[in-house]
Amino acid sequence: MDYQVVVVGAGPGGYACAIRCAQLGLHVGLVEAKHLGGICLNWGCIPTKALFAATHLIADAATAPEMGITFGTPHIDLPRLARWKDEVISALVGGIATLLDKNGVDLLTARGHLEGSNTVALSTGETLTAERIVLATGSAPIDIPGFSFEHPAVWSSDDALTLSEIPERLVVIGGGVIGLELASIYRRLGSSVTVLELLPEILSVVDLDRRTVATLKQLLKRQGIDVRTKTVAESIDTDPEGTIVCTVEGERIPGDRILLSVGRRPNTADLGLETADIEPDARGKVLVDAGLQTSAEGVYAIGDLTPGPMLAHKASAEGIALAEAFAGHKMRSFDHDLIPQAIFTDPEIASVGWSERRAKERGHEVLVGRFPYAALGKALGRRKTDGFFQVVADATDHRLLGAQIIGAEASDLIAEASILVENGLSLEMIADAVHAHPTLPEGLKEAAENALGKAIHTVNR
Repeated sequence: MDYQVVVVGAGPGGYACAIRCAQLGLHVGLVEAKHLGGICLNWGCIPTKALFAATHLIADAATAPEMGITFGTPHIDLPRLARWKDEVISALVGGIATLLDKNGVDLLTARGHLEGSNTVALSTGETLTAERIVLATGSAPIDIPGFSFEHPAVWSSDDALTLSEIPERLVVIGGGVIGLELASIYRRLGSSVTVLELLPEILSVVDLDRRTVATLKQLLKRQGIDVRTKTVAESIDTDPEGTIVCTVEGERIPGDRILLSVGRRPNTADLGLETADIEPDARGKVLVDAGLQTSAEGVYAIGDLTPGPMLAHKASAEGIALAEAFAGHKMRSFDHDLIPQAIFTDPEIASVGWSERRAKERGHEVLVGRFPYAALGKALGRRKTDGFFQVVADATDHRLLGAQIIGAEASDLIAEASILVENGLSLEMIADAVHAHPTLPEGLKEAAENALGKAIHTVNR
């Protein structure tokens, strides 16, 4: 079958690319072997955030007596919670299927791999030819020596999200985004949680300032999560009583389940890259040019397959930009530093642009402004006073270089800063805009005023 565009993989990047291609009049086929929505919708972003919201109810109920409202002890119906999570996923998957159909995208349920630079062979035996092929096959969890996913006690993030049980003791290997998010969820469900991180600091691959990370560590400790950095997980075995034991630098840490969350690798195996003379780099990433084209003419790659942050919204933006370029529009350029990131720990963290440290490393003299949640009326009224807003700007022209927020609803609040950073706008643009009161976004305005030395509700720096 001949197409103008064939997209392999129906995750956030793939289905967005396919839909936009169809909207622009291109004949497009979308190849997906398993589930629409890919990793993000089925085993990542959506189920994690659904459980993040659900388990927050437990924490809120525990502290409600501070306001004079008392609930009974929460009862967790784990099978029902798992079904509810699956219902959320199913609703979104169904929505994608409808959108693909209504936009005229041909959905081909099969595994696809390259056979040269303009042919995709399907596991059904069918062969597709296309002027352009887009690879969007995402990524998968990786294991490490001594901790295979084949071991019955070792969980991947996918396993943790099935909600098959609430382990009494959960050991999380990896203090990155996924590990800490799941650690927070299982702690609220009642597990005793220990996080082991090999590197000197948690969230080491995210450009965050020391103050933000230190605040998170303090709050995780307050929740009862034991975070250990510079710690090597060596092996796993079973003691005479049948207890799973994780050996860490000679210390034996008991656990009922070991959640291995040390990173992800691109899904390039069996993709047929070699047939098009495409060679991944040492990390398994597929290198692309500014137009997202691989070393093979007519073959493109987006999302987790390519360098940069493994984020669903990065993949979607790349897929849409690529579709528009195929239709003759100007190709949009991407600066990975300008892609916002949201981390669903408790409290949330969100960032965009450069940290104070990174801005100085890039040669900027900077203005930094901060504002604490504890000084926001809305935050006080909601009992969400942990955390702060931070803005970093160039000291000469006041152009916003970056922002970090740690606190309630940070993932939503970063949007305003993202627009300013993306468009090279100034502190004054935030500070002079009238924000509704009482709201949480006032914190970003107050941080900008603080950087400019005209703060009203905090002492100027």
